[in-house]
Amino acid sequence: MVSTEPLGDDLDDGLVYDVDDGIDDSAVVSLSDEESKKRTLDEESSEKSEPTPISTSKRQKKLQKSNLHQKKLEKIEYDRQQKANIPRSSTDVISEYFATLIREKNPDLSALELDEMYLRKTDFISTEKYEKERTVENFQNFIDSFSKSPRAIILCQSNMRVADVFRNLGGAKNAVKLFSKSKLKDDLSKLDYLLGNSGSNSKGREKNKKQADKQIKYLISTPNRMSKILQSTDILFQGKEKLDIFLDATYLDPKANTILTGEDNAALQKVLKEFLIKKSSVKILLF
Repeated sequence: MVSTEPLGDDLDDGLVYDVDDGIDDSAVVSLSDEESKKRTLDEESSEKSEPTPISTSKRQKKLQKSNLHQKKLEKIEYDRQQKANIPRSSTDVISEYFATLIREKNPDLSALELDEMYLRKTDFISTEKYEKERTVENFQNFIDSFSKSPRAIILCQSNMRVADVFRNLGGAKNAVKLFSKSKLKDDLSKLDYLLGNSGSNSKGREKNKKQADKQIKYLISTPNRMSKILQSTDILFQGKEKLDIFLDATYLDPKANTILTGEDNAALQKVLKEFLIKKSSVKILLF
């Protein structure tokens, strides 16, 4: 008979076998933790050393914005210098500058219509030789250097500038302010008193008027107010004596505009042209 009992390991011999593979489980865990920490540190270091595309883009945009801002400032300064140089230019340059402004403001006019609006170089007196700074404090000296007429009109960009020029030309003993801070009818009355008939037969009043007429040399106004005055009276066109018109063209307002480029530019050109047509011996000088 063949035996059917199990062989080998199936034999229960009552002995306990303890197999030791030689590996410490705690060491495995410890090694795994160290590798994990090292990998984390390496990843963090890599992230810090390599800038992200977003950061680079922001820096580039900031640099571009800075460059554009610098170019804008340079252009503003260039424009300021150009405007400041116009009064110091020759009559040819000044005449062409006015022509350019007229064309820009009237793009729809024909060449013939534009030609009627242009100011000729002979309408101006050059002030190139004036070497002092063209500040309001030097306005009197500037006028004394060039003006030969018994009376002069001074056109300024704003009411505030009218007041500044008025003070620096001796105030009420030498000048009259004609601007929107007073009523138009009051300005017309001033001119009538100085240049026309006062409407009074009093000898004393007539004597005082003549004295004031002799003393007052400067009529200081803005282009807009002067335009309204010319629409209301022709008293400034009367007489054959010379008339100088000074343009306060060096002064720049907070927006870097001069009287030539400001809001009253159209009114200024209209006023100048009207004086040249209706009044004899008129010359324009740029301060």
